Amino acid sequence: MIELVPNKTVRWQHSGNMPEAWIGTEISFKLHLDGAQTFVRFTHANWQESSDFMAHCSTKWAVFLLSLKDAIETNQGRPFPNDISIDHS
Repeated sequence: MIELVPNKTVRWQHSGNMPEAWIGTEISFKLHLDGAQTFVRFTHANWQESSDFMAHCSTKWAVFLLSLKDAIETNQGRPFPNDISIDHS
């Protein structure tokens, strides 16, 4: 973990060896309270190159975040393996 500020920021650098394209990338969630709403700014940065896999991961992160929103608001998220499929098969 690179940074942890309770109720504000979680940031880490991927240090595993899989998937290879993630090595050295940085993932962060920044929270911003505005009245009764909390906004989440998500970033997955420092990719070595733009690729189809990067685009796939970006879309999968969106699916995850939408499921998380549903889980928080309705207690009915769609976690893997019941999430929205975006694979080519």
